[in-house]
Amino acid sequence: MQYCKLDINGKILNIIEVAETNCQDADGNFDNTIGLQFLENLVGWASWTPVLSDSVGTPAIDGYWIDEHNVFKTTQPFTSWTFNNSTGEWEAPSANPDPDNVDNPYIWNEENQTWFQK
Repeated sequence: MQYCKLDINGKILNIIEVAETNCQDADGNFDNTIGLQFLENLVGWASWTPVLSDSVGTPAIDGYWIDEHNVFKTTQPFTSWTFNNSTGEWEAPSANPDPDNVDNPYIWNEENQTWFQK
């Protein structure tokens, strides 16, 4: 089970893997509060969030946990992009013309605010 260590603003400082056995009650049932208590006792830090299957986005160090939206927010790739709390993704001002093109992908040009291919 992964847990993210957070600062007071929700910034992700570290991501730690905790064995499931450290997240179980006496009957062997998984319980996140036990995992959180285990981490607090282990490292002396009280602010953690578990990475759950229903969380949106991908946690990353220097990213953020937005509790009210249940979303992990990575660092902003470009100044013009906006964050979508529903998808957990950054969105360009205009849609990528061919997002599935992996052989010759479009790349965002922040200065011109356009997509281009190399």
